[in-house]
Order: sequence, then structure tokens, then C-alpha cells
Amino acid sequence: MKILIWSYMFSIGGGGRLLTNLATALARQPDVHYVRVVLSAQTGFKDRVSTLEHPKIDIVYSEEDIRNTPNHPYIVDCDVVYVFWPHGPAFVDFHKPTVITFHDATIFDYVPPFTPGSVVREHWEKAKDWLERSTHVVVSSEYVKSRLVAHFGPACQSAFLIPHAISPSKYFENPSVDTTLSQLFPFPYFIYPANTSPHKNHYNLLLAYSRFSRRSQYSLLLIGYNTHLLRSVPPCWPELASIPTLVSLIKRVGLQIDKDVFPLGLVDDQLVAPLIKNAYALIMPSLAEGGGSYPVEEALSMGTPVLCSDIPVMREHLARRSAEVAWFNPESPDDMTRAMESLADNYAHYKQSAIQGMNDPTVSWDDIAKHYIAVFHSAHFHYRGFYL
Repeated sequence: MKILIWSYMFSIGGGGRLLTNLATALARQPDVHYVRVVLSAQTGFKDRVSTLEHPKIDIVYSEEDIRNTPNHPYIVDCDVVYVFWPHGPAFVDFHKPTVITFHDATIFDYVPPFTPGSVVREHWEKAKDWLERSTHVVVSSEYVKSRLVAHFGPACQSAFLIPHAISPSKYFENPSVDTTLSQLFPFPYFIYPANTSPHKNHYNLLLAYSRFSRRSQYSLLLIGYNTHLLRSVPPCWPELASIPTLVSLIKRVGLQIDKDVFPLGLVDDQLVAPLIKNAYALIMPSLAEGGGSYPVEEALSMGTPVLCSDIPVMREHLARRSAEVAWFNPESPDDMTRAMESLADNYAHYKQSAIQGMNDPTVSWDDIAKHYIAVFHSAHFHYRGFYL
């Protein structure tokens, strides 16, 4: 099978790590001839994947929309096109069997404040086009499927379910990295890995943390795209929507940068795992997720306790996990603070539970790749009328 993965852009943090794991797993499968990944240079994807280690992967940077060129050489010889991130661009027919992963319906369930209706409608129309005109649609949770049915109708029931929030590759201890981290950041600390999109709920997290009675003992590390902008000092307000709101909140509630809160921005991939492993706890206050939370899965795989939004997709995701999680209502800062206090009061219990659950059985990325390949074969048959 010859696979073209097309994704002009995606979430730089979690999305990039997800695509890295999936593309390399697809390339490991014996019946895959090649995986050609075509995306923008802005993604920095060549820095994530070694084509020497994965010779069946070909990474192509292209700023042009190859879909607009009939018989484009990147498309013409492939058997199936996989659109990893259909959120944003308009649908254009590849004239090939096309499979998409629709990651979430957050833009429709949690419309960012002050977003004009015309903007939301444009997103809705683009999404509807992708869902109706793609050969097959994949979702990463039953929750996402249910939201697609709610927004676009019962035809979305036919979407294939393939989970993504699964255990990461094994983390290998690196004492030198751990020593470096201990010199850079005050231990112990809570950590939240996420970009600053409004649904990631940094506002309620910061408000809750400001009310935490032991915040002088436990700092809060924020890693992820644009979190470094929370260091901005007025009148140098960042232009990015919602960041000035968070900056003003930090000032208003008396949180101090690099004492209480450490906004680190994007960190190198090799630092994410040790930062999570060495954390006092990982907190996940998001209002919405697609297939669950990759950082939560990473934390539990490394024995780090988790505080988590009590939302349907996270209940679905963590149903297969044995570790006890400190749940809270993400729309209530007071309930979030209560969860922090409870975890601190009963830390030994939560830590022991997380450690005992480290080896919970889970699927591998190779398992996920096999599921995708089955969908690709089905798409090819559906489109061409014969199997590869």
C-alpha cells in the first residue's frame, strides 16, 4: 500500500506528536510500501522524524496546495490519501480514496467568546463538506462521534472509531535531564501541557490555583504553544486573542511569574516526558477534548498522579485505566481548587494508585496502525470497487 498523508497544518504540540507516532507506526507495517507526508515547513515535521530510522517515510515540505494540480506527482502514484487534520482548509477532491480523522467538534460545542456567527458557520460548512465527501471518516472517541451526529446528522454514525490517546513510547530514565530540570524549576510542581485555546481553560485553572492554600509549596508549570506569552508585561499586550485576558487575570489575582506560575511555551519533545514524570501531579482542566488527553495518558504511564476535568470524553478515555484520578468540574474554579486540596491531603494514596496502574494493559501504536490500514483498504474498495 502506498499512503499519502496530507496535512497543511495541525496543532503544533499534541498534534505533531500524534502524527509522528501514527506515521512511523504505519511505516513499520509490512504491507506498506511507503508513507509520503506532505505538509507545510511551518510544522517542523522533519525535525520530529528521522527518515534514516524510518526509510519508508518520505517527508515533503510544500506551501502550495497540491490538491489544485491535476495528477500532481505527490498524489498520482498513491493508493489512498489520509488527511490527518481536516480542521481549517476547505475540501478539495484528491480524486483518490480519501480518509480523514475528525478529531473534535470543539469549535461548535465551545465557541470562543466574541466569535462572529459567520465565522462559526464557515467552520460548520467546511466540516460538513469533509464529512460528506470523504470516502471514510475516522473519529478517536465515541464522544466525538456523538457530537458529529448532533451537529451533522445520523450519517456520522458510520464513522470508524480508532482511539488515539494511548500509551506513549516507553520513557527511558535520563539522570542528567532530571538533574537539569531540578536546577531549572522548583520541585514539587503541577504541570499542564496544552496550547492556549480558550477551551483549554487556562482561565479557570489560574483562578483555581490562585485560591489553592498551598500554592507557595507547589508551583504551576504551563507548557505548550503560546503559553510563553503569559509572561507579557503591559502595555506590551500580545495581539493573540484571549492572551491579554489571561495576563490581566494573573496580575489581578496576584500570581507571580517564575515564582507561582512558570509559562514555558513549547518545549523540546525530549523534555516533555521527563517534565511530566517528575511532576507532583498533572492537571487537565480542559472543557473539551477529542479522543481524550495524550498528556494524561503519558502521566499515568509514568506513575504521575492526575487531576482531570469530569467531562464525558475523559470518562470514556480513562475507563480502561485503574489509577484513581482526582475529578473536578472544569467550569467551577472552586471545585478545581477542592480537587487540588484533596490530592495534596491524600497524595500518598494517589501516587501509589498511579504507580500501581503504570502497567495497565493498552494497545500499541502498531495496533492503531493496523486499524487504520484496514480502513484504508475499505476506502480503496469503496472508491475503486476492488481490494489492493
